[in-house]
Amino acid sequence: MTKFLRSLSIIFFTLALAGVAVLWLSDASHRLLPNPGHSRLGAVPLISIALSYISFQLSDRRKLAERSKGLLLGFAFLIWGCEQLLPPSPWVTVIDNLVITIFVVDLALIVIEHLRRKDHDLP
Repeated sequence: MTKFLRSLSIIFFTLALAGVAVLWLSDASHRLLPNPGHSRLGAVPLISIALSYISFQLSDRRKLAERSKGLLLGFAFLIWGCEQLLPPSPWVTVIDNLVITIFVVDLALIVIEHLRRKDHDLP
C-alpha cells in the first residue's frame, strides 16, 4: 500500500506542476488581467498538490499525531482548490474562513511544537 500511495503522490505532484505551468501560460495570454478561467485553472494545481501531499502523508510511517498536521494541511489545500470551482456565495465565504482557520491552526501547532523543544532546531 505504501508503494501505491507514493506512486499516487508522484502522479499528483506532476499534475500540480503541469497545472501551475498551464495557469501561468493562460494568465500570460490574458496579460495577467482577471479572467473567468483563472479560478478554475488555479483549482487544478491546488487540488493536485493536496492529493499528492495527502497520499504522501498516508504512506508515511510516522506517528498519527505527527501525520495529522500534514493531513490537515493537505485537506486545507484540497478544500481551497474545490472552493475555486464554486461561484461566490455566503457558503464560499464560510469555506474560505475554514481554510484560513486550518492554515493558522496547522502552522500554530508547528510553532508550538518547535517552541517546546529544548534544542530549538527549526525544521
